[in-house]
Amino acid sequence: MSDVVDRREAIIAGVEAYNCAHPQAPLHRTAARLLRVMFTTDDVCQQSLEALAAEGFDRKTVPAVLRALVDAGLLSKEVGSSRIPNTYRLRLSPAGEP
Repeated sequence: MSDVVDRREAIIAGVEAYNCAHPQAPLHRTAARLLRVMFTTDDVCQQSLEALAAEGFDRKTVPAVLRALVDAGLLSKEVGSSRIPNTYRLRLSPAGEP
């Protein structure tokens, strides 16, 4: 299997594992798709909100989904500046568990 397929499956498994463990507060339905877009080939992402919106995500929803993913432990965040977007790091184990 390719690294991209393995990564996609690990992301899906990580989100599903979190949602199963937290049925009263599952992640937004777009969480796995957002992670797949952000982390197609690397564990680090510096895409701007505008770039993510260009991928078909609601510009108003993305910040809340990112915040929830950080709170869930699936992402870590380093705050950027006015010229540099925030840096997000994917925090999945090889088995797809946070």
